Amino acid sequence: MEAMDIQAVESKLSDVTVTAIPMSGKNVHKELAHGGNSHATISTVPASSPSSNGKDKDNGTSNMAVIWNNKLKWHTGYSADSVEWCPIDGYRNVLVCGTYQLEKKDEVEQSSRQIRLGKIYLFIVNKDTTELCPIQTVDTSGILDQKWCYHTIQDYPVLAVVTSQGFIELYRLVQEGTISLKLWTNLSLGQDILALSVDWSTNKTPSAEPSLVVSDSLGGITVLKLIVDGLQKIGSWKGHNFEAWITAFNYWNTNTFYSGGDDCIFKVYDMRVSDDAVIVNRRHEAGVTTIRSHIEVEHQLLTGSYDEKVRLWDARNLRQSVTETEVNGGVWRLKFHPYKPTTILAACMYGGFRILRFEEQTLSVVCEYLEHESIAYGADWQFDEESLVATCSFYDCKLHIGQIIF
Repeated sequence: MEAMDIQAVESKLSDVTVTAIPMSGKNVHKELAHGGNSHATISTVPASSPSSNGKDKDNGTSNMAVIWNNKLKWHTGYSADSVEWCPIDGYRNVLVCGTYQLEKKDEVEQSSRQIRLGKIYLFIVNKDTTELCPIQTVDTSGILDQKWCYHTIQDYPVLAVVTSQGFIELYRLVQEGTISLKLWTNLSLGQDILALSVDWSTNKTPSAEPSLVVSDSLGGITVLKLIVDGLQKIGSWKGHNFEAWITAFNYWNTNTFYSGGDDCIFKVYDMRVSDDAVIVNRRHEAGVTTIRSHIEVEHQLLTGSYDEKVRLWDARNLRQSVTETEVNGGVWRLKFHPYKPTTILAACMYGGFRILRFEEQTLSVVCEYLEHESIAYGADWQFDEESLVATCSFYDCKLHIGQIIF
């Protein structure tokens, strides 16, 4: 599916609907399709990336108020697309990096790739770490997204992973001499499907039986509940006509969750009242790729899109965003700072990485990091006052650890 083929469907809520505008030629992104076997295929943009014009050669930052100092780098081997710091007290030096391998489908279709294999790398990163080296490598299928639960489950930190084979996998972080990830349980969403994103319901309020929401390459959204030692399917929704790139809970009301798709549509669901979306929003001008509910500020919500804009919303009124700003790249991930509620980390694909600040009802870019030489995909804050960030990029297979100085 090319960007110019995106067509908006009719909304049931006309007061929350605008006409979707096709992406311009500068916005290029992954295209997912399905082949004739169990491996889903992926078409990708060229491996080259634009030069980092205007960057500081010493640390990769522009001359702004906030400084981004790179500390560590590591080559991931496979293409890197996800990084997540563990939020659990006592394990906040634990970092995972998710990757997948692109393989040529055949010699004729040079632009087509299959996602066959993936790896999860587990790191321990302390203040005195001088060299990155994984303490464990988990071989699996391609990793498309991963999220830690914000509290322990049965006394273990738990990592949720979604894969190119359509599985959601839960790993326990165990300490048996050394720290390692061990597969606990998994569930298949179906054949010929990629699981694209995952989120936990309990980032704000812990639960012994948390829920997870997963989006997939067929546009579906699935809600699961973790019961004893297994995952139980609670419900499913046909969210989007094309890939459902992202789904996320409202952490203040976990009956409510969101989705964003390649059809340019941003949706809101309420499990108590409807089998369909309760709000359909068309304010994005291209595919919706990331959604993040604020844990500390009720009703505050972020979205990102291939249209190169970060939007901040009041979840009580989604007719119009509170504010938005251009970031010069398709927005793949957005993360609020764990201790600075007005500070945001953005992975902007070919635009590199950005630090944004929300002040006086305005979002503004205060720092950019352009040291990565390929698509900026994964980004996360360490849960520590030191403001360490992990970032990863795709074709150059790089993981970076930096420190943000405010």
